Amino acid sequence: MEGRRRRGTGRITLADVAKLAGVGTMTVSRALRQPEMVSDKLREKIESAVSELGYIPNYSASALASSTSNVVAVICSSLAEFGHAEMIAGLQEVLIPAGFQLMLAESQNQEDREQKLLETFLSYNLAAVVLFDARHTAATYDMLENAQLPTAELGARVENPLDINIGIDNASAVYKLTEYLISLGYSKIGLMCAAQKQWVSQQRLRGWHRALLDNNLSPTRMLSTHAASSFSTGAALLTELVLNWPDMDALICSSDALACGAMFECQRRKIRVPKDLAIAGFGNSDISKVCQPPLTTVAVPHREIGTQAGMALLARIQENEWDKQKAVISALCKRESC
Repeated sequence: MEGRRRRGTGRITLADVAKLAGVGTMTVSRALRQPEMVSDKLREKIESAVSELGYIPNYSASALASSTSNVVAVICSSLAEFGHAEMIAGLQEVLIPAGFQLMLAESQNQEDREQKLLETFLSYNLAAVVLFDARHTAATYDMLENAQLPTAELGARVENPLDINIGIDNASAVYKLTEYLISLGYSKIGLMCAAQKQWVSQQRLRGWHRALLDNNLSPTRMLSTHAASSFSTGAALLTELVLNWPDMDALICSSDALACGAMFECQRRKIRVPKDLAIAGFGNSDISKVCQPPLTTVAVPHREIGTQAGMALLARIQENEWDKQKAVISALCKRESC
């Protein structure tokens, strides 16, 4: 057929589908967008033509024409970062049944890359924007201000959100974890941080620092690195921490991977956990439950963050009431490493 010959030479259009089905383009458009508005027989005929030609609707063009869109742009800082997939799943649970589609990209924790991705996405006449970060370039702030789109920043609470902000209070979470260790009798508590967003590290450092000072304890046992948050980084930093502060009796790590790496190095050095050194992590990843001893950590409800953000965005798009900022509560998982 003519449509088949065009498959390799150009994009199949709505007119091609209409010609093959023997109907007008308006009828095809109505059948695709509001199938309940056409008869079953006609809809099946149009769907057969769509399938045979391999027609893909150009939603961006139709959105520009109608000044509406069902596309939500999601710029994730790192797909490899624990919990991000769960937040995306939470967004999908709410937005997809409501008729929206997610367009996903990764900024690789680079503000300039996030800016370029946003420039591209804004050409699609979006319904909303989701950012997995809370620090942006000046140009990104300007673009979002000019676009006046519903925008959600996910993961952690921030002081001055752009629009909607759903996440945990990192400072409070680490404060509670430090207080828990102090309640167990530990007094020389260290902090280990690896590569992550600087503003997140600062929040966690602030919680650890404040908890120690509130209990008249020294906040000096701290090491940070730009290296990846991994087992090998945790093992290397543990060596440095023990060398600098041999009296350290407990250690808080900014991720479960760091904490498990530190525990592996403790086993190599015959340092008993928790008898000689208590260790705690952050994230409640799968490995925290099966390592030996099981790791005390902070559980972050990533999927709930995604669903809460989805509901807030949906309300915002529909001009209903929504929560501009909401703190989702993290939980302390008390296990045998402390």
